[in-house]
Parts: sequence; structure tokens; C-alpha cells
Amino acid sequence: MSTSTTLDRRPARPALRQFLPLVQGATLIEWTGTGLFLAVSTIYFVKVAHLSTSSVGTGLTIGGALAIAAAVPIARLAGRFGPKPVLIGVMLLRALATIGYLRVNGWWSFLLVVAVIAVTEQSSPPLVQSYVGARAPESLRAKVMAVQRTVVNLGISLGGLIAGAALGTGSPEAFRPLLIGGALAYVAVAAVYATARREDAATTVESARVSDLLKDRRLLGFTAYNALVSLWMPVLNVAFPLWLVLETDVPERYVGILYAVNTVLCIALQYPLNRCYSTMRRAWLSYAAASLLLGGGALAFAAAPGFATREALLVLGGAVVLLTFAELLQVGASWTLSFELAPDGARSAYLVLFNTSRTVANRVAGPVLMTGVVLALGTAGWIALACVLLLGSLVPFAMLRAARATGG
Repeated sequence: MSTSTTLDRRPARPALRQFLPLVQGATLIEWTGTGLFLAVSTIYFVKVAHLSTSSVGTGLTIGGALAIAAAVPIARLAGRFGPKPVLIGVMLLRALATIGYLRVNGWWSFLLVVAVIAVTEQSSPPLVQSYVGARAPESLRAKVMAVQRTVVNLGISLGGLIAGAALGTGSPEAFRPLLIGGALAYVAVAAVYATARREDAATTVESARVSDLLKDRRLLGFTAYNALVSLWMPVLNVAFPLWLVLETDVPERYVGILYAVNTVLCIALQYPLNRCYSTMRRAWLSYAAASLLLGGGALAFAAAPGFATREALLVLGGAVVLLTFAELLQVGASWTLSFELAPDGARSAYLVLFNTSRTVANRVAGPVLMTGVVLALGTAGWIALACVLLLGSLVPFAMLRAARATGG
């Protein structure tokens, strides 16, 4: 009995040791390339491409909507050919689109490029996740993805530091090497996956139809709920900096400092927290905790303008910490539950469709919700958002209860 168990476990360890460097190396290259342009993209669009801020916002929102529409054909491709070849194609297309930024000379060319970028950015994470799911042992998936999330944050930070140094000259020409560097990074990622011959045997073609998944109420409900709890993204990236600048006396320079707090905590804690969402029950409880933390963060933002500068900074810092822990728990829980709930014959398609929830939260509904409702209503808007999120924390308990009732 023990001999059989030992023999069963032996193949998994070397496979994992061979697999981790491949995926994490490719992830580091990809997100360093993304970080080169991520933090300075708005500056490029306004100062170099000469677009208005409103036209940039409109273009980004339309691009996000087109990315959602493209999820179905991408899911079909992933279901038919497997995640690896589709991922390679996505990276090459992303490289071309990144170079395309250098040719933007008006809003329509900007929209074309940003739409392709949005489609490829949305497609990459679920395809990588599916690639991991096909190879990593079930008991180690949360750990593998926690390592990957840490590498993602390291890559973004590294790319951002390089971009900051390159743009220190203040010259518009400094953007060119950043964009070329990002494009080369995506080509390198495609090459890494293309040369991973040892992984080919594990690739399986999925047979389920995407139309069947679109009728899956469980998938649609989980996707909608994940979009709600993913609102930490537009809160952190849109509402927080505007609220600090417009409604408090805290100096603008603290926006960058508080962002650094978020990044450092994500890098330090994503892997240690993987136990919080390593099973389905723990993952649902992590969702509940994330929703509660987001609600608490919204209340802290609502309270910040009522304090003097130093106290307001502490309140905002506390809100960012709450958002960061919500981010860590939501992202980790989504890995576990999306793996577990995905049908065996349609994992890639399921994950691509599920990932549209992040696009809805981050690119489509989220920014409009933050600027048109939360910030427009001010304190009342933050309180309303907090109430919705606090109510949302009850959903996981209902899901757990339903699972127990059905024996799931």
C-alpha cells in the first residue's frame, strides 16, 4: 500500500519542478513587459498621441466591451486546440498591437489598438491558468498560482521601475523603447511556450461546446459574483486616487506611496495566504471575507474627508490595506473555485468566459460606476457601495449551504 502510494507520487514532483520555471519565467517576462507601459500609458495617450482624457476613457471602455464579446471565439479556439497554441497566438498578437501604439495618430487608430490589447490581456491569464490546471497536481494548484501571482506583481514592479527611469529625461521619445521592449517581451513569452516540448503530451483537446457553457447558470452566477468582488480594481485604480486628490487635504505624492504599500503586501503575502483558499469551502469563505473587507474599505474612504491631513492619510492607508487583503483573498479564491467548478472537458473555455468578470469590473462597468455613481454621490456613494458589498458577503454562505443540501 505504502509502496504504491510512493510510486504514484514520484512522477508529480519532477514534473512540477520542470513546469514551475517554465510558467513563472514566462510570467515574469510577460508582466515586466506589461509594467513597462502600464503606469505611463495614460500619459502617452494624452501627451504623445494627443488624445483628450475623455476620448481615452471612452476608448478604453469600448475596448473592454469588445474584449468581452471576443471571449466566446477565444473560448472556442481554446476548447478546440487547447490553451498552449492559443496562448502563443495571443502573445504574438499582443506584441503586434503594442508596436501599433507607435502608429496611433487619432482616436480610431487608438481604438483599434486598444481593443486588440484588451482582448489579448483578458485572454492571457485564463489560458495560463488552464495550462497550469492541466499539469499541476490538484493539491498544488493554489500554491502554483499563488507563486505566479507573486511573480506577476514582481514583473509589474520591475517594469514600472524601468519605465520610471526611462521617462526621467522627460522626452516623448522615451516611450518608443518602452513599447518596443514590451512587444519583445511578448514575443519571448510566445517562444518560451512554443519550445516547451515536454508539455505537449499533456495537452488535451476539449470537446464541450461554448454554447452549453453560456447556458450554465452556475457559471453565469459565479461570473457575476466575481465581478462584484473584483471591484477592488476600479476602487484602487480609479476611485481612490481621485478621492484623495479631490476630497482630502492629503498631498498627491501619497498616492504613489499607498500604491507601493499595496504592491509590497501583494508580493509578501500572496503565497503565505494560499492556505486560506486551498479548498472549495475555504475559497468560498475567502470570498465572503474579501467582500467584507471591501465594504470596510469603502466605509473608510467615506470617512477620510472628515479628518485632518495626518489622520486622513492614516484612514486612507487603512482603506488601502483592507483593499489589498480583499484583492489577495478574491484572486486566490477565484483560482480554486474556477478550477473546481470548470467541467473536465471544457476547462479552457470555462476559464476564458469566467475571466470576463474581471474585464467587466476593471474596464467596463467598474470605472463608470466609480466616476458616475460613487464619486458623483460622494460620501453617500461610498456608503451605498459598502452596503452592496456587505450584503454580497452573504452569497458564499448561501452557496455552501446549497452545496451541503445537494451533497456537493
